[in-house]
Amino acid sequence: MNVQQLIEILEKIDDKTLPIRVIEEKDYYESGDAKPNFWLHLETDIELNNTGQSGYEQSGEVRLIGSE
Repeated sequence: MNVQQLIEILEKIDDKTLPIRVIEEKDYYESGDAKPNFWLHLETDIELNNTGQSGYEQSGEVRLIGSE
């Protein structure tokens, strides 16, 4: 998935005020215990490295950083 694809998906959501929860592929550990909820809170929870920057010469990336 890339940024353009994510934007297209998000544009289809009617209620733009919904919070964003960040989860791993599964919500539960193998033991059956629930994993903690992580939320995307502020602009500071989004990091960007453009293609060509040091360490990102081949491909840049956008990181969404969640916290409890």
